[in-house]
This record gives sequence, C-alpha cells and structure tokens, in this order.
Amino acid sequence: MTLIELIWTVGPALVLVAIAFPSFKLLYLMDEVIDPAMTVKITGLLYKLYYLFYKNVIFSFYGLKFYILFIYKYMYLYKTLFKNITLKNKNFHTLVKAKNRIGPHENDVISIIVGSLLGDCYGNKRYIEGTIFIFKQSIIHKEYLFWLYNFFYIRGYCSNLKPRLYTRKLIIGNEEKVYYGYEFNTYTFRSFDWIHKMFYKKGKKTINKKLINYLTPLALAIWISDDGCWTQYGVRIASNAFTLKEVELLVNMLKINFNINCTIQEIHTKNKYSIYIKKEFISKLRSIILPHLHNSMLYKVGL
Repeated sequence: MTLIELIWTVGPALVLVAIAFPSFKLLYLMDEVIDPAMTVKITGLLYKLYYLFYKNVIFSFYGLKFYILFIYKYMYLYKTLFKNITLKNKNFHTLVKAKNRIGPHENDVISIIVGSLLGDCYGNKRYIEGTIFIFKQSIIHKEYLFWLYNFFYIRGYCSNLKPRLYTRKLIIGNEEKVYYGYEFNTYTFRSFDWIHKMFYKKGKKTINKKLINYLTPLALAIWISDDGCWTQYGVRIASNAFTLKEVELLVNMLKINFNINCTIQEIHTKNKYSIYIKKEFISKLRSIILPHLHNSMLYKVGL
C-alpha cells in the first residue's frame, strides 16, 4: 500500500473522530442545568436505556461494536430490572432502603397486624429505620403461620426466606420442657411506626382507645386464631397480657363494633383476666369471622 492510499483510508476516520469529540462535549454542556429551579428524577426502563446509549456506548468506525454493545447492555438491564419483580410486585420493598419504605397499606394488611398484635405477634421499633413485626406460632399451628407468611410475602412485606424453626426451653417444676415453633418477620417500615405507637408504651403492650377504629372482622378472626379457645359452651379469649381496665376496653369494643356481649373472667393467676363470649353469641361470632378464618383454626369456634 502506498503512502497516498494510506492517507486516503486513515484520514477520513481521523477527521470523523476529531469532529465527534467536540460534539460530545457540546451535548454534555447542553444537558446540564447550572442552577435549576426544580429537579425531577426520572426512573424506569427508557431512562436506563437512554443512559446506556448516551454515556456508556463505545463507538467504532463501522458501528458494529456499537450495536453489539447496545444489545448486550439492553439484555443486562432487562435482567437486572426484572429478575426479581413479578406482576404482584412482591419484591418491590427489597429495592428500597428501610427508612424509605412508606405506606399507605391496604386495610387487610393493617387488620392482620392489629389482630396479631392482640395475640402472639410483637413489634420492634428501630430508631431510624422504622418498625418490624415478628409473627410466631407453635409447631402445631405451622399451617396457619405459613398462611400468614404467604399473605405478607405476595404483597412484598417480607423476604422469600421461609419461616424459621425455633425452640424454646421452659422449666416447669423440676422438669425441662422443649417447645418448637415457627416464626418470620416483616420488613422494616417507617409507616408502621403509628401502629407500634398505638400498641406499645414504654416497651409494653397496651390497649389504646383508637384501636376501635381498626378492630375489623378480619382483625377479630386473627385475634381469635391466636388467643381464642373453644370451651364447649363458648369462646374464651386469653387477654392476660392486659390490665383489667384494658380488658374492659376490649369488651366494650366488641360490643360497639360487632354487638357481641362478653364477660370478663379472672383466671388462676392473680390480676389476670380473659374475655368470655357466651354460647348465645357464638352463631353471630361465626357469621362475622368465618369468611376470614383459616381452615386450621375452625376448631377455635367449635367447628
């Protein structure tokens, strides 16, 4: 190849490169706003494609490398964006920092949390991130606990890690007994803080008058699933974690919300009480909670 042929071949390519670099600089300058009055952050597939196309593409003279790189980047982006996202959006909250997870939450979610907190669930408020709820059941109620877990999982409130098995040792007299159960926890949400505030005072569960607004049929079904007991003549709800005044508030809420009359019974432990729903109100109770009661808990209302 002669010198003149080499110049004719390489020269135009060098001219194109020389033109391209100043053009890129101008485009970047046009894209910047020095002192914006308002900034709008746009996220989504088109923005990501724009970013990859505009800032990460390596050009070549014939454009072949450009197309290969663009297709590769597009496929990588598609994989990273949609690998863990389904139509039910169940993993949405895994993409958000705990302190930025906010509501609103649907009524069923609030009702199950409220009913569970009246029962065996407990909440843990973290200083900055928000509140986490922990659900625990004995091994005989495994089916019920996994039903609760699936309810929260498909709505994006907990991870894909199945409920974990736990053991608890208790000394009864001179005998040590080991109990087994399952537990899982929700993600941490700042928008759960108001529920924690409604239920806890100085780290102890309490009954707040505002609870009457959230004691729905679903919440009642969950509460009875956790703490209810069929006694052949009626349903007894274990409320020994609360004071007499708080139990009286709960009885009043059941009367106002569901027109169910209950009595308060003192249990064998001093200053501890349970709520008793008489036999004549069982038919009404069943009509209220059966649409929401898990099959494994039907025995709680004598079925």
